[in-house]
Amino acid sequence: MYKAIVCDFDGTLANTDKTVSEENLKAIDELFSSGKKFALCTGRMTTSAKMLVEKLPFKPLIGAYNGGEIFDGQTGEVLIRHELQPELILRLVEYGRSRGLYFQVFTDEVIVEKITEVTEFYCSICKVKAVEVGDIAEFVKTNNLGSPKMMFINFKGEVENYIDEILSLFGEEVEAVRCYEGMIDVTPKGINKGSAVKDFCRIWGIGEDECVAVGDEGNDVAMFKVAGLGACMINAREEVKLFADYVTKKTNDESGVAEVIRKYLLK
Repeated sequence: MYKAIVCDFDGTLANTDKTVSEENLKAIDELFSSGKKFALCTGRMTTSAKMLVEKLPFKPLIGAYNGGEIFDGQTGEVLIRHELQPELILRLVEYGRSRGLYFQVFTDEVIVEKITEVTEFYCSICKVKAVEVGDIAEFVKTNNLGSPKMMFINFKGEVENYIDEILSLFGEEVEAVRCYEGMIDVTPKGINKGSAVKDFCRIWGIGEDECVAVGDEGNDVAMFKVAGLGACMINAREEVKLFADYVTKKTNDESGVAEVIRKYLLK
């Protein structure tokens, strides 16, 4: 019997309009009433993830930055944090420049060299602020800046090719995965949504095989591989569904998370 569920937000728990359906909320409430656990895991930065929690009637554990930071939604306390070190960020910046890629790093805000339409698009989704710093490399050096995640964005296609190249060049030091159309998340080696599932299970005192993970994107595959059951939303890309144990019959706009909870955790 499964004792917990770790759930992605965008494209999974959230509807297309970024709200959470009453049916999903009811199923989660029933889950808590049964004594079982629920956590959110998102590629979003912590600042954005905290805003998600403010709109929910419950305050779960949350993994932000694809597991780069685990915090308590009730208290805001950061329980676990992992970072890309400054020297590695500098090499990733050099790589991004050599390929003509847009890139950004993170503090409590989005750090960019120049605010562009891409920046504005990202910030509009996550409801966060961007800071224009000019030369990011100099900013990182001056502030000895580490970051839980670095993001490369390219809306012209070829994202998978860049992921392969990043892994060929930096694979012993980083994880790289598609998190959204045209967007690549880069996190420290071994830190991904799968490591977040492990962290949640350690905190809860349960086995990873007692946990269900549900998501819809490339960065959710790591969760599917670690959890006892990986459930993929039917609205996901076909290549993501290949890694799941179960594909929902309902989309994120039809409360697919409630379907998973009732099928596997509330029997």
